[in-house]
Amino acid sequence: MSSEIREAESWLDKGDELIKEGQFDRAIECYTKSININPQAAFGHFKRGSALYQLGRLKDALRDFSNSITLNPAFSFAHFKRGSVNLDMKKYAAAEIDFNKAIEINAEFHFAWFKRGMARAGLKKNKECFEDFDKSIELNDSYHPAYMQRGNKFFEIKDYTKAIEDYSRVIKLIPKDVAAYISRGLAFGNMQRYREALSDYTKAVNVDPESFLAFNYRGMIYSKLKEYDKAILDYDQVIKIKPEQEDAYNYRGLAHFSTKKYEQAAEDYTKAISYNSKNPNYFFNRGNSQYNRKDYIAAISDYTEAIEISPKFATAYFGRANANSNLSRYKEAIKDFTRALSLNNKLLQAYIGRGNAYSKMRYYKKSLEDYTLAIELDPDNAQAYLNRGITFRTMDEERDSADDFNEYLRLHPKGMMSDRIRSWLEKMGFPAKY
Repeated sequence: MSSEIREAESWLDKGDELIKEGQFDRAIECYTKSININPQAAFGHFKRGSALYQLGRLKDALRDFSNSITLNPAFSFAHFKRGSVNLDMKKYAAAEIDFNKAIEINAEFHFAWFKRGMARAGLKKNKECFEDFDKSIELNDSYHPAYMQRGNKFFEIKDYTKAIEDYSRVIKLIPKDVAAYISRGLAFGNMQRYREALSDYTKAVNVDPESFLAFNYRGMIYSKLKEYDKAILDYDQVIKIKPEQEDAYNYRGLAHFSTKKYEQAAEDYTKAISYNSKNPNYFFNRGNSQYNRKDYIAAISDYTEAIEISPKFATAYFGRANANSNLSRYKEAIKDFTRALSLNNKLLQAYIGRGNAYSKMRYYKKSLEDYTLAIELDPDNAQAYLNRGITFRTMDEERDSADDFNEYLRLHPKGMMSDRIRSWLEKMGFPAKY
């Protein structure tokens, strides 16, 4: 061995020692000196590329791995490393080619199967992606990232049962894997297995009390279960851990809204808006709080903001229409109800709301048309029958009114309104069928 070769290898050894100490910049200097002495050594380029990769200098790493492959085309790990860089750069097709070559050279290289599965996932090659994850697991059944990523892919295609199986395997291998508990909790949640989801999120926060995601998702489950006080406590934790987490203010606002604490809800939505003034849902939700506080002017302002951000936000038009109706601005309300229905013709309450506005303006035929459309959408909608019956009665169409009132009684046999309807039917000589 020549003295130059020995010197080049000595610089490689020094670089390796620095890598162990985490001194990547100094290691790169050593590898560079080795390359300058012996530029034909594939391993020198490979080692420098690996150090550059650790520092996130992907383009430089890519160049070194390519040089290593040029010098030694049979170097499977160099193909693997270049594929990993391409994968990180989201160049999935190039990454797939690199992993193909790594596997061709060494078919037992389970990391390469796993990474090719990741590349194929990026290319939406679902069948091939699953095959690669399966092969990686076959070669090394204790490699938990393969189970995790296969579980994520099952989750993506909504096969939550298989996703749960894979996340459970991860947890068996790594009992304190927070991400696996959270992911399994999400899968349970999507299957409406809420108590199991709660259990997983609780395990996640027990392992990592700073996991704002686990608190956030647990709060969402508590809200679904209508345990709003518990949900609020979890959102409090999210905000304590990550004060800029805008969603947490929004979700806490929704929980306050559900407990009719409209002022507190509005404050939370305002905080969410302070972090993101481009989210139409925050304005819409605050509009709902203002509406329920009977501050209709403020509600209209918020619904208008939501509409300006998202012009096809059907329920924002619906909300503004209701606010205008409460201010006796019936023409404006009708316009907004109509716009809402043009965007979503299944919005049943918009037909009823527009029918009410037409009725207030004494356009009774138009109001009847809207109540009828509502009934066609939902033949068991008591409010639509009631309102149409009242309109028929206003038009002196007692027989049609009686028919609708009886339909209301069928759907809503008890209550003050039902008693009043029976009294009217008796007075007018019509039988109360229910």
